[in-house]
Formats: sequence, C-alpha cells, structure tokens
Amino acid sequence: MAELITLARPYATGVFAHAKEHGQLNKWSDMLAFVVGVYQDAGMQTALASPALTRPDVERMFQSVCGERIDDVARNLLGLLIRNDRLEALPQVRELFEELKAKEESIVDAQIETAFPMSNEQLAGLVKKLEARVQRSVRPSVKVVPELIGGVRVQIGDDVWDASVRGQLNSMATALTK
Repeated sequence: MAELITLARPYATGVFAHAKEHGQLNKWSDMLAFVVGVYQDAGMQTALASPALTRPDVERMFQSVCGERIDDVARNLLGLLIRNDRLEALPQVRELFEELKAKEESIVDAQIETAFPMSNEQLAGLVKKLEARVQRSVRPSVKVVPELIGGVRVQIGDDVWDASVRGQLNSMATALTK
C-alpha cells in the first residue's frame, strides 16, 4: 500500500483550500485535532479493529462521537476517508494541513534544545533573534537536554544551529583528529 503521507496529501490540500477560501484555518485546525484525537482514542481503536463493523457502521460511530464539534464539511471528509478505506491516513491529513497552514501564515517551527530550563525572557529573546534570521514568525518547542552541558541547539526545518558546549567540544574533537 502507498505511504500514508501520499494518501493523505490530496485530502489535506483539499481541506486546506476549502478552509483558506472560507477563512476557517483555525476552525479546521481545531476540528482536525479533535477528530484525530477521537480516531487515536484506545476505545475507538478497539472498536475499529472489530471485523463485524462495516464502513457505514464506522461512519455512524464517528458521526455520533464527534457530534456538533465538527461541521458538515468535516463530516463529509470523514465519510470520504472511511468509504475510500483511508481512515488510517487521518493523522497525516492533519499533519499536512498544519504544515500548509504554517506556511500560509509564515510560521516556522523551531525545535530548541537547551541544557537548562530557559526563562520566558530568555526564550522570547531567542525567538526574536531566530525570527530576524529566518524572516518568519517562529513557533518554539523547547526541550531540556542536560547532555548539551550548556548553550542551545536549534533546528528549523533542515537548518541546525548548534551553540551548545557539547557541539563545540565535538567540533574541536573533529578538528583535532583531521
């Protein structure tokens, strides 16, 4: 079977186009997060594993659980995914939608690793510097990694900036062994 991300792409681009056209990017972000949460729920996964459930049963089950938390277009998306046996691609639909939304809003995600917890002021200062460097808004995700010894390591997309003590020690070790 094709990769789930490949299966999800047309659904995500369709949903994104609809949401953008109707000014509902945040609404769709919330609805997709909710639906993916329902899909990934342990009880739902157990129910979906039942061979006795038909596709119409699965669709009715999702519609009843989601209720008014999703609109008619989201219900249609769910029905389409179920009828086309693509429900397992739902998390990837959400992931791709969020990537498209972030690109539209000129937002990039930054994975920041730091040796010690950062204060809000330190994080705000770092984010400001990163935004100046990449010329886009930065959405930070911070993780404390004591192995860095000191400093920070930042990854935005394929770009990595390593200003950690561990990174500097590794650079020196590489330079000395050449």
